[in-house]
Amino acid sequence: MVNMVKTIAEKYADTIWNQKDLQVIDQLLHPEIVIHSLFGKYQGRQAMRDVVQAWLKAFPDLAVTTLSTLTEVDKVMIQWKAQGTHQGAFKGIQPTGKPVHYEGVTIYRIQDQQIIEYWAYLDMQYLFHQIR
Repeated sequence: MVNMVKTIAEKYADTIWNQKDLQVIDQLLHPEIVIHSLFGKYQGRQAMRDVVQAWLKAFPDLAVTTLSTLTEVDKVMIQWKAQGTHQGAFKGIQPTGKPVHYEGVTIYRIQDQQIIEYWAYLDMQYLFHQIR
């Protein structure tokens, strides 16, 4: 089971952020997924789709690299780094064309081969500092 949950989390992260294929949301996310983010708590696939689209609109060339992965029973933690260019409005900040780079951690809880819960952590102040 540990290898299966790791594979699901890694496939989701790569497909969303590097391949920019949002169809994976319907394939790998539970319909009632709970999303814990720095901006609040959301539920459902459409909420995740909205979050991902906001990030990709602001940083369309975003590329994410996995630094490490830890797996325990039904949870996967991926430490990652990202880089891109601020090319679209983001949280009220108009595009600056500035490059950004930041690191974070995402935790996935897998149930019945789908992501049922998702936590994302990164230093938003550091990101905002780069685009202001």
